[in-house]
Amino acid sequence: MPYIEHQYGRTWYQKRGSAGSTGLPIVCLHGGPGGHSRFMTGLFELSNERQVFIYDQVGGGRSSVTGKRQWTVATFVRELETLRKAWGLDRFHLFGASWGTTLALEYYLKHGKHVESLMFQSPMFSARDWQADANQLIRKLPAKERKVIDYCHEIGATDASVYQDAMKLYYARHVCRNARRAKLAARVKNPNGNQVYEYMWGASEFSATGTLKDYDRTRDLNKVQAPTLLVCGQYDEATPKTARRYARMIPDARFVEIKNASHAILSEKPVQLIKTLRSFLAS
Repeated sequence: MPYIEHQYGRTWYQKRGSAGSTGLPIVCLHGGPGGHSRFMTGLFELSNERQVFIYDQVGGGRSSVTGKRQWTVATFVRELETLRKAWGLDRFHLFGASWGTTLALEYYLKHGKHVESLMFQSPMFSARDWQADANQLIRKLPAKERKVIDYCHEIGATDASVYQDAMKLYYARHVCRNARRAKLAARVKNPNGNQVYEYMWGASEFSATGTLKDYDRTRDLNKVQAPTLLVCGQYDEATPKTARRYARMIPDARFVEIKNASHAILSEKPVQLIKTLRSFLAS
């Protein structure tokens, strides 16, 4: 298995495509934090034109287990810069999904000279915006689930089975509408990554209580000078309305909404997403 050793341990990665391809490489960042890249292999469809790199961010997936001191945005930015150097990439396209968009933006703001373009799928640039969107989506759930979520948040009982059941309904609507893929994802064991997620984000997708709860980079979006694509699903928890607003804040940005998709677009509408990315890269 390919690994790259560094100060935080080692990072597991995969790559496809020829170094002699005409297109610049693309590096792909999974969600989380504390997630993994097991369901990002569909992006290798792009490898007929360029090298495609995916990896498990340290602390999750098949990469090294880490401790709380490493559970910071700075850790993941440093890790990506270490990987860039190890892969010998001077210029590359950067794709991020969900938390991966947060990481992509942070990396760009520090090492933008290496980034040819940015692709943000289901962006999280402001925890406040994310929470506000989640609250609106929760209000559209049946009354029973709404009451359970509100009460469990109030008393801190997010480990209760009724909360988990209500969470499943929200996830089935706004996180992954592909039931088969959702079941596969639930079977993946990622204990340390789950701790990273809870510490940095919270107990669920719609509960920002971790170290990122006050995160907001929207004021810096106007600093993004690279060509930028923002993509959301029609039913995405990262709502199209918010992503459109972000696109207006970036000087050279375009927005695409994928119909009948939610957050896990690559699992739900892979053909449409790949076509969208390919078109953007060609331009």
